[in-house]
Amino acid sequence: MAEAKPTPISAARATRLYSIGQVHIALKDQFADLTLSKLRFLEEQGLVTPVRTASGYRKFSDADIDRLRIILELQRDKYLPLKVIREYLEDLDNGRNPKAPAVSTSAKPDLRKRFTLAEMVAQVGISVEAVAEAQEVGIMGAEPFTVTDMVVAGSLSELRRYGISARHLKGTKAAIDRDLGIIEGIIASVLKKNESTSRSIAADHAANMANQFSTIRESLIASVLSKIDS
Repeated sequence: MAEAKPTPISAARATRLYSIGQVHIALKDQFADLTLSKLRFLEEQGLVTPVRTASGYRKFSDADIDRLRIILELQRDKYLPLKVIREYLEDLDNGRNPKAPAVSTSAKPDLRKRFTLAEMVAQVGISVEAVAEAQEVGIMGAEPFTVTDMVVAGSLSELRRYGISARHLKGTKAAIDRDLGIIEGIIASVLKKNESTSRSIAADHAANMANQFSTIRESLIASVLSKIDS
């Protein structure tokens, strides 16, 4: 029987762990537009899995930070969708040596692109009447339409299957306006400082608050839906 070798001190030493705030600071210089919300989103998508403390706080290892750096570089430099990045990381995790994914020419949407009413109807399948109703409710802008308008139109087209139209979403629009009012009121004090980092800090705070509002809404809806299948 082979003699057991002593465990090296380096292996026995506890792995250093970092809070999400520390990770954000560590990567912010390299990825200027990185936000705390983005880090949470990547975790939600299963691309990185920090450990959780007994109190529920995220703790990231050095390996997690290296993994995040790869993800963010592939997004920034090659505009790759998360599906492609996930497959690449799975190959790395399984000991394979995959080639770096090729640059995607279509993964990064052009947010400046505009669409005519005819293009929206043709691409999404929404009716002209439904578009007019959405504009009246205030959940869609005027022609030429933005990418956001197209996304809203797609959701309305899908909701039509259940007999739901834009007029049913007046309460949703009112709730969003209230949320935005709260966010704008809070970040106003940050913007008033007019420092070089004020806008970035305000944008990060706004994104984080919006994410928390969204989490609360989703959790409340999920709690009700869970009773249906119970």
